[in-house]
Formats: sequence, structure tokens, C-alpha cells
Amino acid sequence: MLKTLSIKNFALVDQLKVDFNTGLNIITGETGTGKSIIIGALGIILGEKFKIDTLRHGADKSVLEAEFEIENAPELFEYLNEQDVDSDGNYVIIRRELNESGRSRSFINDTPVSMPILEHVGNLLVDLHGQHQHQLLLQSFRHISYLDNFANIAEKVDEYKTIYTGYLDLKKQLDEIVTREKEIKQASQMYEFQLNEINSVDPKPEELDEAVKEERILKNSEKLFDITHILFRQLYEEKGSVTEILSSAKIKLDSLIPIDESFGSLKEECENASIIIQELANALGDYSSKIQFDPDRLETLRQRIAVLNGLLKKYGGTIDAVLEHKEHLQKELDRIDNFDEEIAHIRKQTDTALTQLKNKGLELSKIRIEFAEKLSDSVTNELASLGMSKSRFDVSVRYNNSGNDNNIAIDGETVKVTQKGLDRVEFMISANPGEALKPLTMVASGGEISRIMLALKSLLAEADHVPVLIFDEIDIGISGRIAQAVGKSMKKLAHSHQILCITHLPQIASLGDYHYLVEKKQDDHSTQTSIRILEKSERVEHIARLIGGDTLSDAHLSSAAELLNESESSKTKIL
Repeated sequence: MLKTLSIKNFALVDQLKVDFNTGLNIITGETGTGKSIIIGALGIILGEKFKIDTLRHGADKSVLEAEFEIENAPELFEYLNEQDVDSDGNYVIIRRELNESGRSRSFINDTPVSMPILEHVGNLLVDLHGQHQHQLLLQSFRHISYLDNFANIAEKVDEYKTIYTGYLDLKKQLDEIVTREKEIKQASQMYEFQLNEINSVDPKPEELDEAVKEERILKNSEKLFDITHILFRQLYEEKGSVTEILSSAKIKLDSLIPIDESFGSLKEECENASIIIQELANALGDYSSKIQFDPDRLETLRQRIAVLNGLLKKYGGTIDAVLEHKEHLQKELDRIDNFDEEIAHIRKQTDTALTQLKNKGLELSKIRIEFAEKLSDSVTNELASLGMSKSRFDVSVRYNNSGNDNNIAIDGETVKVTQKGLDRVEFMISANPGEALKPLTMVASGGEISRIMLALKSLLAEADHVPVLIFDEIDIGISGRIAQAVGKSMKKLAHSHQILCITHLPQIASLGDYHYLVEKKQDDHSTQTSIRILEKSERVEHIARLIGGDTLSDAHLSSAAELLNESESSKTKIL
């Protein structure tokens, strides 16, 4: 339910906050006080467009906020979670900030949201009918949902949607494979060239590092030989070598041991040093003896390194990347031979799914046609009780026109398969005898739309999950007797929905569970609109004013009291 509505700097409203209640909330007030401004603000909160001149004069910003208390709305909260909007599961707070530049910002539970998200959430929360654009009944694509709710076939529709989703997945796979086949075939020559280029070089893992290392050694072979040979001689071979010096030192240390035995440990260190020097000299000698001066091998390595680096520049920067690319090329080329089989397999699955869709869609169509006639009769009868006795309501069910894809043939007719089935459902109406049926969206007035929606909502009360219904001046052009019927219909509907109704008729106002009065106050400097809930003792006077206008007599007061008493006594009957 709509718990609280807050308006700041909007039209005639400086600052306004009103708490609404469950059941039937009646809103009245003299013409021009701003009743529709309040409903208009709610419409803007729910995603309607706004005009700059709706900002209060002198204000550079308007803030509109609605707080909804939610008990059971899994579809709503699932959608909010998908959009990363936080929710505690009990309240949804929508805020819209309008500025003088014509731009706005929208928030749900303090999370910034786009207009499509705002509009979608608004449609899940409120149906607003009357003089405003937020009228779900005028969106013909929604008519099929009204019929399905009336027929109580949600489970069958869900089964169809599951098949439809699987069909779309298969179709997507098929499209991707066909596209991929075309791409690979177009690129096959390039793939073969690249694969042959890589195979002709035949790179091996770690090969480049090893080649670079060997090339560096061969390139510096003279330097390596000269230095290692000189070191070998200095350590071991020539006169005065390190080995000779250590041998002499060992003899001298040995002669000192009888004098001071502590020189024994130094002698051991000297012997160890001699061993290390010997090993180092041997290693250097071996290394220098194995050095090859091979210009041909060096040139071969240089050419190999250049070829490998050429591959690296083209195919990934490393040998591993080149080898991965080679594997990828081979797999892609191998797929060409398997595409026909793969495509045939998925196409068979797609055709099977499409056949299932056709069968399930025809089953839905049969049910819809059956219940379309029942809904047509029920709404026509309901409208008669709401003052539209000359009207004829019809639910048109026909196959979707063919589109560019997802088509099937039924009795020689090309039919488009959609998420909701094979059908296009549209509400038709004839307002007067002898007139042809025409689409509801083309011929119905605001008051008629409100009463048609009231009739539908009354018939679909249990299946309809939009919690808040707003009827703005539903009483346009109806008499007192019909007004009472309209009021009782809303009263009954208010047991399953919260209803806000702007009315000028006492017969409807007297049936409200709560009565709000919109007032306009003026002084020399400003005009302000306000709204307040009427105490029970105040309702008689204000309903009497709806009866008598500016002239308030005892008779008017008596009639108002009688209406309220009748309303109280009729509650049990309505239940």
C-alpha cells in the first residue's frame, strides 16, 4: 500500500506530507484546490514526464517521495535485486528530484535508478487511471495478461515460457554456430597460412631461451677462452701461481706448529684453500679446452633466433603464445569438417522446440478464445452496472502477425511466436448501439477508461497483484444512482487493494473508509495546497457540501448523514 506521500515545491504545494491507509481512500476538495496536482505528483514519482512549470514559483528544485509498505510482492523484490537496489522486504521508498533545467534524478531506497527501472517498478506498484498518462489499460500489450489472469492459466503460461526460453537459447546457439562456420570458412585460408608458417618453423618450448644463451656464448668464445685460460695459468700453471703460493705457505705454517700448535688449524685452512683453488683451476681448464670457435654454428643460431622472433611478433610475444595459437588454428580448421553434423543436431533440437511451442501455443490459444468470450460478457455486464449500459466490450484474440523470425505456419497462415504465445489480445469497445467495435486505446475517454478498469479489477481481484489503484474523477458524466454502484464496486475491490479515489459525488465519497480533504489557502503573497484526513464528525459537513455546493442546509446535512449511515450498514452486504 501507499503509506506516505511527500511533496515539496511542486505547483501550488510548498510542502505537503500525507499518510494514506488501507481500503478505500476518498479525496475531495473544491475545483482548483489541487486534488489532481497531488495525483499528478504521484504519477511523476512513478515515472511520468514533467514540465518545468510544475516547479513551484521561485523554487529551483522539487522533491517528490512516496513510501510503499509491501507485504507480498515477490516479482517486485526479485526485480529490485536484479537491479542491485537494496530492500528490506517491507518498504519501497521512491524519490524523484526535479530541477529547473528540466532534468530529474530518481532513487529507489536511496539507490539511483534509470527511468526504465523507475517506470517498471511503478507499474508493479500502482495503476493510475483518469486524466493522467500512467494508465496500464491503454497499453494494449498488457491486455493478454488481463485475459490470462481471468482464465487462471498462469501455470500453463509459465510452462510455455520455459519452452520458449529453451527455444531461444537453441536458436542463439544455432545462429552463433552458423555465423562461426561462415567466419571460419572465410578465414580458413588465413588460418592455413598461419598454421603452415608456424609448422614450417616448428618452434619448441624453451627453444628461444636456449638458442639465445648458446648464441651469446659462441659470440664471445674468444673472450671466454682468453680469460679462462689466463685464470687457469694464474691459479695453477705459471710460476708464482696461487697454487704455488699456497703450497709455500703450507710448508711455512707447518714449521710453526712445533712452536705454537694453534698454527695447525691455519695449516688446515690453507690446505682447504689449495683444494678449492685446484678445483677452480681444473674447472677453468676444462671450460677453456671445450670452447669451440664455430662461425657457421653462430650464424645458424642467429638465423634461427630471427625466425623465432618473427613468429613472436606475429603470434603473441612468447613461444608459449605461439604454440597456443597453433593449437587454436588447428582446432578451428578441424571444426570445418564437423560443422554440418553439429548444425544438423542443433537444428533438429530447435525444430523440436518450435513444434512444442506450436502445440503449447495452440493449447493456450484455445483456452484464451474460450475465456475471451466469458470476459467480454462479464465486463459488458459489469459496465452496465457502472453506468455504461449501452457499451459493448469485446476481447479480441487473434494470431500475431508474422515477423522477421520465430514464425510457424498454422492453417496456411504465418504466425509469429512470442514470449506470451501465438496470440495478440486486444480489448475492443463500442460505446453506443450500432457503432462498430474499435480498439479501447482509440475511443475510450478518461472516465470510461477508469470504469472499464474498475470492472476488470473487480473481476480479477484475486489474480491481480498490483496493490494500489488510483481513480482520478471516475465519476465524470455519471448520475447519482450509477455513482452509488461505482462506489460499491470500489468498496468491494478495496478489500483486496488499496484504492485512492478523487471524486465530486457524495454517493462515492460516503463509501470511503477514509476521507481526505484538499484545501487551497491564499494570501497576498502566495497560494498553497494542503491535504488532511477528516475526522468522522467532519465528514457529514463535507459530504453535504458535495450535495449542495456553497449552500449548506439542514436537508443537505441530513442527506449526508443518511449516506454515511447507509455506507456503514452496507459494509456487511458488500463483504
